[in-house]
Amino acid sequence: MTIVGLSNLVLDYYFYNNKIYLNGGGTVSNILANLSSMGINTKICGYYGNDYGGRVAKKLIEECHVDTSLLTKKNYLTKKFFITPNGFSSTCPYCHKKTKNIPLNLDIQNLISQNDIILIQDYVKLPNISNKICLDFGYYQKLIYEDNKVLENFIFRKYYLVSLKESVLTFILNKLHLTFETFINKIDIYLLLITKGRKGTTIIYQKKEYNYQVEPFEEVETNGCGDIFFATFISETLKRQTLIPSDLDDIFNIASANVHTVINNIGARHHLIPNKIIIKDKKCICENFKITN
Repeated sequence: MTIVGLSNLVLDYYFYNNKIYLNGGGTVSNILANLSSMGINTKICGYYGNDYGGRVAKKLIEECHVDTSLLTKKNYLTKKFFITPNGFSSTCPYCHKKTKNIPLNLDIQNLISQNDIILIQDYVKLPNISNKICLDFGYYQKLIYEDNKVLENFIFRKYYLVSLKESVLTFILNKLHLTFETFINKIDIYLLLITKGRKGTTIIYQKKEYNYQVEPFEEVETNGCGDIFFATFISETLKRQTLIPSDLDDIFNIASANVHTVINNIGARHHLIPNKIIIKDKKCICENFKITN
């Protein structure tokens, strides 16, 4: 069994302590990287840019022991995020150019095995496959103008594990004119996590609701916390195969402890592979940068 994530490669730049740190990024890639560290076989299926950034991003995900044999090089500039303590942007602060992802157009039925688990992020149109699907759903922008029937087909198809941000759930309920109770009765999800940040997490298992509070914490940087939280639930659920309610307490505690390994560092993957420190070469850091470590 392998978890196959569908995503293009991304680079994250962090501006902290008067330094510029570089590492791989992207929700799907980060979850795969964490799963690999937990002993799960992983692959990433998607594109990487035909540029220096693409080559660096591919090397960084390989250092996390994620199989890249299903990656395809495409002629585009690798998507980049520039992250500061005040937020993030996809626009370079030096040259002011914005990089964009390109849509995935993959014949995944010919790329995956029957027992592979598929990992996707947000709204991705999947063919009618029988594989187990894990979904990290943190942004709903692509669904704002989508037909309600299409949204229903996406939301109410069968899933294995889903991490659903509370704001996304609110959007879905409003757009489809559903109550929370009706939503829970309609979903076909083995394990649903409704994440609420510092307010905690609601877990729906076998149509029952379990609420968990988060202990107060101080963080250095929160990027990647949700990725390791979801990765822990995927890994632990696979190991236990059949869950009992007390397992949820154990998994939540393990996931919370893992989150603390991330929030005490800068970036989503520093706990797995150290961030690279880079220096600006010439006018910007999009393509013209040097790695110093």
